[in-house]
Amino acid sequence: MKEDMYIAFENYLQNEMTVEEQNNFESQLQNDADFKEKFELYKQTAQFLETKFSKETEVFKSNLKSISKEYVSKEVNLGKPKVIPLFSKWYAVAATVVIFISVWFFMQNSTPEYGNYNQHEKAHFTERSEVNENLKLAQEAFNAKEYEKALGFFESISKENLSEEGNLFYAISLLETNQYEKSEAILENLKDGNSVYKEKAIWYLGLSKLKQKKYEECKTILETLSNNAEDYDKAQQIIKKL
Repeated sequence: MKEDMYIAFENYLQNEMTVEEQNNFESQLQNDADFKEKFELYKQTAQFLETKFSKETEVFKSNLKSISKEYVSKEVNLGKPKVIPLFSKWYAVAATVVIFISVWFFMQNSTPEYGNYNQHEKAHFTERSEVNENLKLAQEAFNAKEYEKALGFFESISKENLSEEGNLFYAISLLETNQYEKSEAILENLKDGNSVYKEKAIWYLGLSKLKQKKYEECKTILETLSNNAEDYDKAQQIIKKL
């Protein structure tokens, strides 16, 4: 059943699976393209709603919890056994309905926006190299989404001491603070080189154009993304809507 699939998505995102369930889930992600596409859509939409409508989402959850207590209380008073597992399933399905109605309304019928896609990975580059203090502080500020602060630390580091990975996060910080020209110059260098961040650079170049509402340029850039790229499915969603 579809609701079971969506419940699995939610359980995976909330780290509520056993090790065996998680391994099976991740194996299916690798081997089932349709399953992976549905999961990516669910994950992106959940992140979007979390960012844009966090208060409304909390109200919804609170209301459902109140209803659940009422429901269980009535069942107990009637001498019936508790059906908490059934309700838990119903709760997850209800939450899924809200999410997918929102997908239809906000994603299918509207032009894509930068804010729908700027869920950046956490920076971990200081764990893989000898680090100066400013690089560590840049990482901490970036992960806290304090992009202006992160820029100050990035720019205090000499170019020779900033790795390709560091440059990627520097470029993202510039993009977040609307410094498009500087950001794109760094991303172009990563894209044109032999960096393992080449595909990420293409993705963020596309997002830069999207944020500036340069839709044709965005589309042209994202069309060059390899179908093996981590962000390929998201890029295809944007392309289809432009």
